[in-house]
This record gives sequence, C-alpha cells and structure tokens, in this order.
Amino acid sequence: MTNLKNIIFSTANILAGQLKQEIGYVTGSRKIARSGIAQEMKGHAQKVASSRLRGDY
Repeated sequence: MTNLKNIIFSTANILAGQLKQEIGYVTGSRKIARSGIAQEMKGHAQKVASSRLRGDY
C-alpha cells in the first residue's frame, strides 16, 4: 500500500471513530461509543506506523 493510501485510511478511521463516539453519546449507546474509540485509536496507530515507514519519527 502506498503512503498516501495509509494516510487516507488512517484519517478515515480517525474521523469515523469520532463520529461513532458522538452517535454513541447522543443515543446513550456505550457499545457504539466504545467501538468509536477503538476505531479512532486504530487510525492513530496507522498514522504512526505510516510515519515510521517514512522515517518521520
């Protein structure tokens, strides 16, 4: 996977996770909110991994 794809996928996971968290908080669903937190953390991990591949750390 190219570096641009990694950046796009990591950002998409971060944004989708934040959206899930907000939906979970508004609806009162802890399960959805936790799922959003996990997805956001996955996006952050992907972003760190892609920056390490480039040597930006």
